[in-house]
Amino acid sequence: MTIWLPKLDEAGGPVYRQIAQAIRKAVNDGVLKPGDRLPTHRDLAYQLGVTVGTITRSYREAERLGLVAGEIGRGTYVLDNIQSELDRAATAPIPMAFTNNLSHLARSADTTPTNPLEQGDDNNPGPINFRMNCPLPPQEGNIRESLLDVVNTMSVDDMVSYKSEYGIAHQRAALAFAAGKQGLDDNPDRVLPTAGVQHGMTVSLLATVRPGDLVLCEELTYPNLRSLANLLQFRLRGVAMDEQGIIPDALENMCRTQSPRAIYMMPTLHNPLCATMSQQRRIEIAEILRKYDLTLIEDGIYQFLDPDAPPPLSCFVPERSIYLNGVSKSIGGGLRVGYIHAPGDMIGKLASAIRSTCWMVSSINIELVSRMIMDGSLARFEAWHRDEAARRLAIVLATLKGHDIRFHPTNYHIWLTLPDQIDTGELVMNAANNGVLLTAAQQFAVGPVPRGLRLCFGAERSAERIRRGVLTVDRLLKSSDFGDTVVI
Repeated sequence: MTIWLPKLDEAGGPVYRQIAQAIRKAVNDGVLKPGDRLPTHRDLAYQLGVTVGTITRSYREAERLGLVAGEIGRGTYVLDNIQSELDRAATAPIPMAFTNNLSHLARSADTTPTNPLEQGDDNNPGPINFRMNCPLPPQEGNIRESLLDVVNTMSVDDMVSYKSEYGIAHQRAALAFAAGKQGLDDNPDRVLPTAGVQHGMTVSLLATVRPGDLVLCEELTYPNLRSLANLLQFRLRGVAMDEQGIIPDALENMCRTQSPRAIYMMPTLHNPLCATMSQQRRIEIAEILRKYDLTLIEDGIYQFLDPDAPPPLSCFVPERSIYLNGVSKSIGGGLRVGYIHAPGDMIGKLASAIRSTCWMVSSINIELVSRMIMDGSLARFEAWHRDEAARRLAIVLATLKGHDIRFHPTNYHIWLTLPDQIDTGELVMNAANNGVLLTAAQQFAVGPVPRGLRLCFGAERSAERIRRGVLTVDRLLKSSDFGDTVVI
């Protein structure tokens, strides 16, 4: 347990909020590091002279901010500091070069090298980012020209006026076309636009789950699902997995004994384990969902990186499946465009949830994506990403020889299982101290925490930085005095 106590100011507002902000500051300053365990509720309450309820509320606030996660029976742990990184980026001062050279930046937008690994930013002083699964935007094609075409041809009313939460008809048709390419029904009436897949998750859960309901997921899952469980007050439980994903017998046993309301799954290129479920396994899972009247929320964000994967699980149980996809990984996360594909009788509730959370999705952004879907640009970008991921993976695998690695040939991350003598939290901390950011298994775990970590390699622009970062990880894994580091 970390020896850490927040400093409170009597005039500084509610105590629970002061504690949460003290946690944020300690994380940002590096006093609290990923994997550190916070004091127990009772111990911290005693040290500060407050109630246990106050500590519980403060830890919940810190969890809402993306700083920590609580595990029943294990305590509250500091998460990898993704949100704090984003906060710093959002509040950083504008560089003078940016304000003085806007016209130069606009002119240079068309001259991006085809291969970002050849851009040569080896002298970038920042840490090597293997933490965030944020592939670079496509480096071929011209997104800027496509956006200018949208501005020049789309009516001002369609660009800036309030629209229905259902979206504009031709945009829905384009999103339905994309869903059809995945094997789903391409009826536009079954599709709704969302502000990305994460928004789609929120909308789907708002429409299908009530506070106190049980939602199932893989025992390692997308971390934002845990945040949504806290926010929406539903219970979350992980289902045992094997090399393909969720084990049918384990799922059926949980359905039979615990009456879950819904299940969130990523059957294709699971994050973080890289697993893709076979078609036979999907058929078996679909039968269980149908038998126990369980709603499926399927995340297909990485489907495009595995074109040989079976059709989405939703294709095998379409009457109770909500399928989510988007362009955050294939075009760029800043667009915030995705879609929901669902049964007709669910569309009304889902549309109401969209209206309640963001009223509508930006028409300009959806128009840009719609045109890229219909003119084939999106398909070309997806193919480019598969080639790019394969090039990057080759660098990683050439360096991390002899380690227990799960990977897919055209995926942007790997899963590294650690030997018993290496503590995951300590490795992540030591890597950060050596300028390499990693994500420990703890951030994904809903239940038992395995010994492992995720390493993403899509965000870096330089092949040399990728190689240097992986060499650092390899050196730490092989270091004979690794276990001598003391964490206070």
